[in-house]
Amino acid sequence: YDSRTALHLAASEGNLSTVQSLLARNDISVDCRDRWGNTPLFDAVRNGHSVVAKELKLKGATLGLDETQTAGELCEMSKAGSRDKLELFIESGADVNAKDYDARTALHLASSVGNLPIVKALLERGAEVNAKDRWFGTPLRDAVREGRMEVAKALRESGGELGYNETEASGELCELAKEGSLEKLSILLECGCPADAKDYDSRTALHLASSVGNLPIVKALLDLGAQVNAKDRWGGTPLRDAVREGRMEVARQLRASGGDLGYDEVQASGE
Repeated sequence: YDSRTALHLAASEGNLSTVQSLLARNDISVDCRDRWGNTPLFDAVRNGHSVVAKELKLKGATLGLDETQTAGELCEMSKAGSRDKLELFIESGADVNAKDYDARTALHLASSVGNLPIVKALLERGAEVNAKDRWFGTPLRDAVREGRMEVAKALRESGGELGYNETEASGELCELAKEGSLEKLSILLECGCPADAKDYDSRTALHLASSVGNLPIVKALLDLGAQVNAKDRWGGTPLRDAVREGRMEVARQLRASGGDLGYDEVQASGE
């Protein structure tokens, strides 16, 4: 009544001898589907029966899933940390780069949750390190956003990129500078985000951190290569912002790093 066959059941239970006996028959349909659309190979993989799965695969069996279904299964396994099942699923024909309705892959998911063994397993099996979801996010961007430093490092070593344009990079850095998220900001910079990325007003994260008086963020930005005298579209420097907002500790730090106000004589007289 559920359109399941003896082969479905034998595969689900991991009964190799029965599977072999059934496959030896000429009238067997190796990819028969039950009422949920599942094939015997899918049942074997879902239940972790690797020997049976390999036997079915040798006889031409398929998982019977479309790309969205494949991505859903891979993402669920990545989230659960089911490395053995995930590897078996891929070995049984699942496309490691399958994308879901948001164009996200299993590598995006594993990077977001910080599961390093799963990330490594996916990369070893051909996962595209710079796959982009529908928001143009990469796995590395997900790892950085969630503060998954070990995963971010592994992705970087495999050629991972953040995929930001300058405006996006500036927006991320400025938001972290405003929040005071030193750890995430450091990860972002260490993963290739340019410290001097400018927004639509040509302002940098150092301008923002100087304005709000966040000394640890200012020091981190300077240590990681931020230009101390970057100018916004009004000609303002980070030091000018710090002085204007009365952030004296920050101003002293900027001065010690070579910062200047960026005024010409007329502007200085006006101030």
